[in-house]
Parts: sequence; C-alpha cells; structure tokens
Amino acid sequence: MRQQSAHFVLYAGKIGDDANSRLGITVSRKIGNAVARNRIKRRVRECFRLALRGMIPDGVSLVVIARSGAAVLDSSLIRRELLAATDMIASRLAE
Repeated sequence: MRQQSAHFVLYAGKIGDDANSRLGITVSRKIGNAVARNRIKRRVRECFRLALRGMIPDGVSLVVIARSGAAVLDSSLIRRELLAATDMIASRLAE
C-alpha cells in the first residue's frame, strides 16, 4: 500500500500477525549531505515512536522515503505530513 505527501512517500505492508510494527527509512544522497540526511531520519524515527506506531496495527511494516525538500522542514511539518499520510494508510488497512 502506498501513500504520498509533498515530501515523503510511505509504503505499508503486513509482515505477520504477531510481529510488532516496524519502520524503515530511506533518504538518498540527493536530499543533502550526511548531516541533513541523518537529521531527517532522527525526526522521522521520533515521529514514529511518539505517534505513528499507535496509528497502525501490529504486524504492519512502514517504509518512509524522503523526497527533495524534506531537509528544510522542521519537526512539526514532518510530523504533520507523516500523520496525514499514515492516517490514510491506517484507514485503508482497516477496510
């Protein structure tokens, strides 16, 4: 399942009934230098820990791919985009 926002693409798939939710993050070198890429990954991980994990059911793996322009976003904008995209994924998973 795929959901796209302005600066991120999210993929979700079931990995098993008993497994915990997992997160994968991809930030290419086109996004920026190592400092910018690692900052995006830290912010996405924190957003997953605080909010996204509770939105998706157990046994679902979530992959977040950063797109160009993500390096200039602050934490609140990243969180807003990821929450909206994950909400759409969660509603489709519930069907």
